[in-house]
Amino acid sequence: MGSVSQSNWAWLPNHLLDMILDNLVSLSDYIRFGAVCKEWQSLAIQNRVQFFKKNQQVPLLMVPTEDNSEERRSLYSITHNKLYDFQLQVPYKKRFCGSSHGWLFTVEESFALTLINPFCGATIELPPVINRSKFKRYESDDDSDDDTTQVEVEFVLKKVALLADPALSVNDYIVSAIYDNINGRLAFIQPGDKVWTYTDRDKFDSAYEDVIYYKGQILAVDLWGRIKMINLNRSARESKVPQQKVITLPQTYRVNQMRMYLVESSSGNLLVVERYLKYIDDQLATSVFKVFKILLQQTEEGFANRVEMKSLCGDSLFLGDNHSICVSSSNWPGCQPNSIYYTDDYIDFVHHLPFGRRDIGIFNIENGSFGTHYILDPSHKHMPTSIWIVPSMVGN
Repeated sequence: MGSVSQSNWAWLPNHLLDMILDNLVSLSDYIRFGAVCKEWQSLAIQNRVQFFKKNQQVPLLMVPTEDNSEERRSLYSITHNKLYDFQLQVPYKKRFCGSSHGWLFTVEESFALTLINPFCGATIELPPVINRSKFKRYESDDDSDDDTTQVEVEFVLKKVALLADPALSVNDYIVSAIYDNINGRLAFIQPGDKVWTYTDRDKFDSAYEDVIYYKGQILAVDLWGRIKMINLNRSARESKVPQQKVITLPQTYRVNQMRMYLVESSSGNLLVVERYLKYIDDQLATSVFKVFKILLQQTEEGFANRVEMKSLCGDSLFLGDNHSICVSSSNWPGCQPNSIYYTDDYIDFVHHLPFGRRDIGIFNIENGSFGTHYILDPSHKHMPTSIWIVPSMVGN
């Protein structure tokens, strides 16, 4: 049989090309598809939005380089159990306050935010979330102690996430920011906005923990496990006070060291994850996770029910300071099913002394066992927290 020339590949019937694209899951395979010829590359670019919507990528763990560079980060793959030779240029040596759709978030002294896409070098500048002159909680008593002030500034922004990818939805994305570590306030901004839109505080004092864009709705969860639906449409934003609706009751229990996450399962279910921490060898570390499925069919009382899950139905979760992620392990050999891959999330830096940030591992939801993925080098204890980042493909 003779060889097939590039022109023959270019003129394969459209239905065959569609079948190939429909069966691609990993970004690396998608990029290889686009590299076959110019026609396939054009088709890959045209369909990249649909590809990313359909196929949630397994995130990579962004970790310090061997030489502790303040301008580069290494990438670790849990599916291949190795560090890649490729390193990201990240000119930032402080904590990232979020990772979402391949973008990282940095906070400046003014509380302004910068979005960085380290895969392409793109940046987006956003206005301050907080008026610095009116926010005194984190100012150092000693004006000469600049390091203390800066460390605390890093932790004022608790978690930032994108509710769409700016590279794929240039004029139709939303940035959500949870700020003020004591009260957990919530703010949003969209393209064209010059100021942030803030949610009203209510009788429960909110204390938001995570935000998700789920089936066309913005949902947020607070420290008590209460989930609220937030209406951010243009008419609602004219008054600068988004409409809110409580869809789950607050829990009757609450412990001091606890984190909450919202994530959509691979089958489309809404999950809320509770992460419990305790002091182990004088450091705060994860002791257990609990996962609940939210049944959005309202009860007679008008609220959704929570059902605790003893299995993730083969899924794997990736939690931390990143936008919470879920993938089906059946699509990713090397990814442990029914497991939670976690890293340090937002915890004040003092809880990591003297050994640095090291609360990372794997938790199996079925048997309650812990395992490891990336092992932190002790020399990295002064570097920023490792964070999950989703590989992205940008371009026109």
